[in-house]
Amino acid sequence: MTKIMPGAEPFRFEGKDCNILVIHGFTGSTQSMRYLGEELNNQFGFGTLGPCLAGHGTSPDDMETTGYLDWLSSAETALQELASLGKPVFVTGLSMGGMLTLHLAQKYPDIISGIAPINAVAGEHDGSLAELIVDVDAPSRIPGIGSDIKAPDVTELAYPEVPVKCLRDVYLAQAAIGDLLHKITCPVLVIQSRDDHVVHPTNAQRIVRKVSSSDVRLLWLDNSYHVATLDNDKDLIVESIGKFFSEQLAT
Repeated sequence: MTKIMPGAEPFRFEGKDCNILVIHGFTGSTQSMRYLGEELNNQFGFGTLGPCLAGHGTSPDDMETTGYLDWLSSAETALQELASLGKPVFVTGLSMGGMLTLHLAQKYPDIISGIAPINAVAGEHDGSLAELIVDVDAPSRIPGIGSDIKAPDVTELAYPEVPVKCLRDVYLAQAAIGDLLHKITCPVLVIQSRDDHVVHPTNAQRIVRKVSSSDVRLLWLDNSYHVATLDNDKDLIVESIGKFFSEQLAT
């Protein structure tokens, strides 16, 4: 079994009223979501589960043996684990974790009571990534995309390089999931950094425009970059998600 990097271990905090699935992003780890999971537990008493997606939290070599179906499977397995406990289930995720959040919401409408995708990728890009995806001469690895953080001296635990094979997989997955947004009917809180150097902010507007939910809200973050869950707005994210999910429990 491949060894998990220190700090990238799965986490779980027992709580009351509901359980929240907390999903990290592409090439990242649970380290980026642990604060959110802990504080939703500390401040609101919610149970939280942060799984480590297949091929993540270990090494780029390990990741290269996985693809989007493996990442989807990791998220679905964790969701089913929470659903088996009999309490309402909510989902939140960062970047690709936000994409997986959207996937789960459209596939499991009878399980999920609400979602909060954060800087989620959902089919909108500036074109530069597409050029790499279709380049037959593309390198097998490119420099890592982690630690897009505005706050000083804060680092994301993420891979220093990205397997291009996996990048092609996530590009395919986000395009497919972006086309399924209309199937989402649960309450949605979309959270998006205005200044995001990894995921184009228009993804947030596309999600709001395409989902079929009757309760759709958009929160813009003014003081964070892409890894907002570790950035200057991390406490605003905790408060906003906690209050949003609390509202759903009260209805």
